[in-house]
Amino acid sequence: MRMFYRKKILLNLLNTFGGKLDKIFFTKLLFLFCVSDEKYRQYEFVPYQYGAFSFTAYSDINGLKKENIVCEDSNCFVLQQFDKQAYKITKDDTEKIDSLYWQFNGKTSDELMKITYVNYPYYAKNSKRKDLIAAEIKKAIKTAVSNNNNITLFDIGYEGKSLEAYLNLLIKNNIKTLVDVRKNPISMKYGFSKSFLSKRTKDLDIEYIHIPELGIESDKRQSLNSFEDYQNLFANYEDTTLKRNIKSVEKVYDILMQDKRIAITCFEADKNYCHRYRIVKCINNFYPNEFETEHL
Repeated sequence: MRMFYRKKILLNLLNTFGGKLDKIFFTKLLFLFCVSDEKYRQYEFVPYQYGAFSFTAYSDINGLKKENIVCEDSNCFVLQQFDKQAYKITKDDTEKIDSLYWQFNGKTSDELMKITYVNYPYYAKNSKRKDLIAAEIKKAIKTAVSNNNNITLFDIGYEGKSLEAYLNLLIKNNIKTLVDVRKNPISMKYGFSKSFLSKRTKDLDIEYIHIPELGIESDKRQSLNSFEDYQNLFANYEDTTLKRNIKSVEKVYDILMQDKRIAITCFEADKNYCHRYRIVKCINNFYPNEFETEHL
């Protein structure tokens, strides 16, 4: 079976550091590897309990565990097998990993965490390790995250975004509540099914609310081949679903007034091809000039 290149990075990182690494140490090494290349970053990260964390990377690790390539031993990841040819990576990436080895081999997880906090303070925002966060890091965190509390109704689609990129948009825009308006909140895209997404937002102090009655039935999305088809669908949506569910629309407004900064979410990246923007317009028509709107 063909392996994603990004998984080869995980395996080469483990192999270079002797085949066994503390999970936190491993995660911070992977983070430092990824931030070294903005253009071809293999994984993205969010500010989590011990700093920079990638849900996608851990999902890949779990996949490697099922293949018996990696296992866990206490708080460590352990490499069980390494095929130098099958897991080959580019010369540049090999050199980056070698550089990490010479810089950080022998350091503790705490030392590596502190290094990432100092150089990338945004990712220390939700850390449990307050003892590693100096005053200057706290100041830098505040500048990295919006402190804007203007009442704003955002809309965001997850099409084309990784889970981490999506969550970072919520965090950096100081969004308090995510309102999911999908009829069926199940996704083939990693991280965006209701059960998983709601847990991840909760971990990041963002409330998740699902309002399925404002969604569109999947059978109505069949045979959408042109912009005109979408416009006809949404015109029908406004005349039927929205009118029948005014109380749900008002519920979104009430959440907005209470939490000040909320985001309505669905799949499509382009708001013109998604019903969530019709919800935004509807609320705006009912309550003009009471809040700002912004597309993410």
